[in-house]
Parts: sequence; structure tokens; C-alpha cells
Amino acid sequence: MGDQISPRWLHLILAFAILIALSPTPIPEPVVGSLRSANSALDAGRLDEALGLIDEAMAFDHAFEGLYLDAAEIALAANEPLRALNYLNRGPSPASENMIEGCLRSRAFLAMGSLEQANSAWRDAGGSCTNPVPFLYTMAQTYLEQDDPTNARASFEELLSFEPLHEEALHSYAVITSSSDPEDALPHLYQSDALSPGTKPLTRALIQAIESAIELDDPSYTLAQVGQTFARHGEWQMATWAFQNALTLNPEYIEARAYLGLALDRSGRDGLQHLMNAIEVASDAALPRIFLAMHWQELGKPEIALQQLDIASRLEPTNPAVNAELGSVYAALGDTRSAIAAYRQATDLSPQDPRFWKLLAQFSLINEIEVATLGLPAARNALALDPSDPTNLDALGYAHFLLGNFRLSERLLWRALMLAPTRADIQYHIGLLRYAQGEEQRARAAFSMAILLDPGGPIGQLADRILSNIRP
Repeated sequence: MGDQISPRWLHLILAFAILIALSPTPIPEPVVGSLRSANSALDAGRLDEALGLIDEAMAFDHAFEGLYLDAAEIALAANEPLRALNYLNRGPSPASENMIEGCLRSRAFLAMGSLEQANSAWRDAGGSCTNPVPFLYTMAQTYLEQDDPTNARASFEELLSFEPLHEEALHSYAVITSSSDPEDALPHLYQSDALSPGTKPLTRALIQAIESAIELDDPSYTLAQVGQTFARHGEWQMATWAFQNALTLNPEYIEARAYLGLALDRSGRDGLQHLMNAIEVASDAALPRIFLAMHWQELGKPEIALQQLDIASRLEPTNPAVNAELGSVYAALGDTRSAIAAYRQATDLSPQDPRFWKLLAQFSLINEIEVATLGLPAARNALALDPSDPTNLDALGYAHFLLGNFRLSERLLWRALMLAPTRADIQYHIGLLRYAQGEEQRARAAFSMAILLDPGGPIGQLADRILSNIRP
């Protein structure tokens, strides 16, 4: 947040107030005592207590009404924006007459998520707020959370006018611009990639997708390729923006509409209407039916999903994605043999695609079915085809763990952890290995990390269940 107050400045505020209280002008001792106690509370980090004592001082003597601004500053530091606004509203001067007050108001409104009011107060302050970069960054991030890419992009652009090489802002501005104006985004993507070469795979992937697509001179196709790139990197919110913009240019773009339905589902919204529309317009296309099956599968209705996949498999019998999704549906229905057959068929249809080998391996390992003859070879194939994917390392490491080869398992899981330390499943498998090795303290640490990374999720729940049994 912009204009953040430092602990030292908090103390200087009250130190100055105490000097006034101790001046030759007679000030009641209770006021002095309140300010001294407030200073001590600030020193100990008890901001709420300090504010209460400042309230006492201001209520006791009107000479200290000037502390309203300082109290608002402290309230913001205590993450109490509504209290900060109350101080500002009680102050002697309106925001239009006090630029500092306008800056404080903008911060308070922003902390409350009131973006329009925050922006208005920010403009009213007339650019007088010190260090605007943190404020603008928080403003942009809040716009993103509210699914407003236009204003988020404008906020990042304004931030970059103050700090052109702000790495995170430049990256965000570039990728947001990609979702609406891919060609305009290219120079910013190049610059972002140059600032931190190789550290942001999404940036490089977007550059490659845009450069390849613009050769066809079809803006809707370019946007759809950008959307698929976002989808492959799990950026589903941004994917929805790109597919929506592609459909604005070409409302008959069936693939874009199907992908929009998928992206809406994956970003926590409902893509059913777009999926149904895509099927209605192109009933002989398999892709919308695959995504519709995924929709029903995620809603816990595998029987309906299976109906769509049966149609999709007849439409495109050699599409490995259909078989991979069939494997998931059969697994949900408890039909293990059919699930294995479907996953195997996917690998047969696309033997050079590591994703299908990984799905086959994970099904075998999670269910501990044919680990030596099915899970282990599938995991090896996945890793051989894509050695940079930490989930492939994790799958092979976990396969060796299940087979009792702890030394090799540890080496593979450790490599996976170095590549992706924030993946709950890898932490969980590390915990299982440490526990099996008798290293209970290290096992507890790994399980605790898995819980933190997946709170309430399936991995987090498994880790919590085991952790409750091994706590000292």
C-alpha cells in the first residue's frame, strides 16, 4: 500500500505530541500519560491499544485534534481502514483542503476494496502522495481480483510511468495486454523476458504463441492461441479474457467458445452455457463435448460425463484426449479395468505425449494398482519425454517409494522438490518417505508444509490425518 508509515515515524508523531504536552502551556497530566502510554504501545507493536490511548488524549483536550491524521495513519498500519476513515471524517478539514488527508482516504478506500472511491480520492490528491508505486500496484491487483482487466492494465501502465523497470508490474502489464492486444503486447513481453531471462515461462510461451499466430493475419485466432497458452499455464482468469476477446471479433469461433466454457469452469465460474452453445452450433465436434464431460465430472456427475464422452469417442476415435478423460470418468465410477484400458489407449494413440503417460502412472500409483508393471514404466516414460516437469519426477519417485526403493525415491523426490517446492503433493510424498525412514521430525515438517499448501484440499486432508497420528 502506498505511503506506508514506518514504526519510527509512528514514534516521532507521538514524541512530538508529548513535547507539546510538556510545554509551558498547562496540559493536564492525564493527556501526557495517555500519550506516553500510546508511545509505549506503539513501541511494542500494540497499535490498537495505542489508538485507544490517542482517542483518550484527543477527547480530553481539543489541542490534540491535529492527531486525527496521525491516528488515521496508525489505523491504516493496523489494517483498520474503516477506523481510519472515521478519524478522517472527524478531522477539522475536508480532503479537498488537505492533500495528505486525500492520500490517506485513497489508501483506506483501497484497503476496503472500494476502488472507485479510492481512485477518486487519489485523483483529488493531485499527485501529491509520496511513493505512489505501492498504491498503484495494490490498486491494479485489486482490479484483477475483481475481474477488471481494463482498469488493472491502466493502473499498471500508470505505475510504470513512475517506475518503468518495475519487474512484476511490467510482467503483469504485458500478459494482461496479451489478452486483448497481442501484437501491442510483444514489445512489453520482450522487455519483461529480458529483465529476468528464463524465470517466467509464461512470458516466453506467450511470445512464441503470438509470433507464430500473427503470421496468419487473423486477430481472433491469435487471441485464441494466447488463451490456450494461458490455459496451459493454469492462468484461467486471463484465459477467459483472451477467449472473450476472440469471440468479440468472431462470434462463430466454436473452439474459442468451447475453451471459454472450460476457462470459466476452471476459474470458479459456470461455463455450461458456452459449452452447450458450442455443441448446438457444432454437434459433430468432439472438443466441446470433452469440455462438457469435464464440466459434469467436476460437478460429481460422471454418468452424464460418460454420455458426452461416448459421443466424442465416436466422433473422433483417435483423439487421445477423449480416452484420457474417459479414464478419469471410469475411475470416478469405480470401474478400474475400464479406466486402465482408457488411459492405456490414450498412450497408444499419442506415445510421444508425456501427459498421457503421467495420467496412467498417477492412476496406478494413487490406487496402488500394478505399480511395478504399470505405474513405474509409465512414470519412466513420462520423465523421459519431459524431464523438466517436477510432477514426472514426483511420480517416478513415489513409484520407487511404493516399491521400497527408498534411496532412489529420495533422490527423485528431492529433485522434484527443488523444482517445485510449493507443490503439496510433492511435500506429502516427501513426508511419507521420511516417516517410512523413521525420521519423524522431518516427516512432520513435510506434512505440515503440505497442509499449508493445500488447506482443506485432498492432499492437505491426507497429510493432516497422518500428522495427527505421529505428533509427539
